Amino acid sequence: MTEPVVIDDLGLPRFTPECFAWLQSPSTAQFKRFREGLEQLLQERVVQAIHIPDSAQRVPLLAAVGPLQFEVVQYRMQTEYGADARLESAPWQVMRWVSPEVTQEQLEAAVLPTGARLARDAFGQNVILFADAWSCQYFSQKNLQIQVAELPYDQTFAAA
Repeated sequence: MTEPVVIDDLGLPRFTPECFAWLQSPSTAQFKRFREGLEQLLQERVVQAIHIPDSAQRVPLLAAVGPLQFEVVQYRMQTEYGADARLESAPWQVMRWVSPEVTQEQLEAAVLPTGARLARDAFGQNVILFADAWSCQYFSQKNLQIQVAELPYDQTFAAA
């Protein structure tokens, strides 16, 4: 009798997103199917989910490496879940993960450039959304005590 093979689920690597958008349901009648479809696609990690505290949006911000990922989400929402979906662009172009050593007090006291937002990824890690690369660089110069990275700190090849 052979022993079963054990496979470690290290998870899929997360990449630095460059596109951000909200996915909205234009039909309240389809909202339940929309919500179920979105939850399934987020579990499959077709795109990343970003949660912005005190956001007026009813759905998480979606983050993708490229716009094609959003098109895949819209297509699958329609074909697999029968739910129309409308994309609304978000004003951010850069996201950075915050070092786990940074306290909430340090984050709240940070000098954020105009338009930047504190948020959390789907795994509860702090992230900062920036309008552009200049804003990200400005943040790093003004907040030397806060380390940020292009990749999540839980990935062995992280830190940039």
